[in-house]
Amino acid sequence: MNPKQKHNKKQKLIDDYGHNCWWCGKCLPKNQLTIEHLRPRSRGGSDCLENLRLACLSCNLSRGNSLYPPNWVRGNCL
Repeated sequence: MNPKQKHNKKQKLIDDYGHNCWWCGKCLPKNQLTIEHLRPRSRGGSDCLENLRLACLSCNLSRGNSLYPPNWVRGNCL
């Protein structure tokens, strides 16, 4: 994704899901949310909106290329 596409997709995700981390539910300002791939690109995931969500940096980094963050339980990043 180029920067303009990334900005547009991030805004669309905010419009659809709000300013919340997909995993832990924290409400954060736009500049503290990262674009997260539900199915990581290293596992064949794409950059289509259906595969993207917003996540806080902590949840995004802790997840790596696994399908869920470590110790994830029903939307809680521990």
